[in-house]
Amino acid sequence: MTANVCYVLGSGPSLTGFDFDALPEGYRIGANRSGWLAKCDALVTVDRNFHKKEAERLENFDGEVHVALTDTYHSIPGVTYWNYARNLEGLAFAPQTLTGSNSGFAALNLAVQKGFTDIALLGFDFKWDAGRSHFHEGYNQRFNVDRQLGRWARAFDAVPAQVQRLGITVTNFVGPMGSRVKAFPTAPLSDLL
Repeated sequence: MTANVCYVLGSGPSLTGFDFDALPEGYRIGANRSGWLAKCDALVTVDRNFHKKEAERLENFDGEVHVALTDTYHSIPGVTYWNYARNLEGLAFAPQTLTGSNSGFAALNLAVQKGFTDIALLGFDFKWDAGRSHFHEGYNQRFNVDRQLGRWARAFDAVPAQVQRLGITVTNFVGPMGSRVKAFPTAPLSDLL
């Protein structure tokens, strides 16, 4: 990892019991609840329900909050709103535009937009482990979203060619159960501690 490292934190079950305080120094971007649970510098969401249900927490978040939605019914003070290019293949590079079918993908897009050249993905499992889809309590998802998790993981396949052209390194730090995201080189999650 370099001095210009950005940790992008998803919510996969591989992060269950992970000591976020032990992470080496670097900028942290969290997807949804990972933003506050992992003490991130920035939080990203593309989830309309999360934006609505967690409005007070988003307003009081001690860091940057970035939201990309197709429709914003209410704006939250202090939040940066981005254009949402939901069906774009790969990353969005247009100013003030994020993409991704999930908040983890949008968080990676934000890291690239912010100019980080060394990006570490954590919690990008996109699979169930012992009946859990998240390291926290989740969002009331059921096993029937398994097909959706696979589709979300495959959406990363267009990204390596984009980041390579920009000289950006992305490493997916995985737990013992691995990850469905196959687009990036992997390393054990324990290597970060």
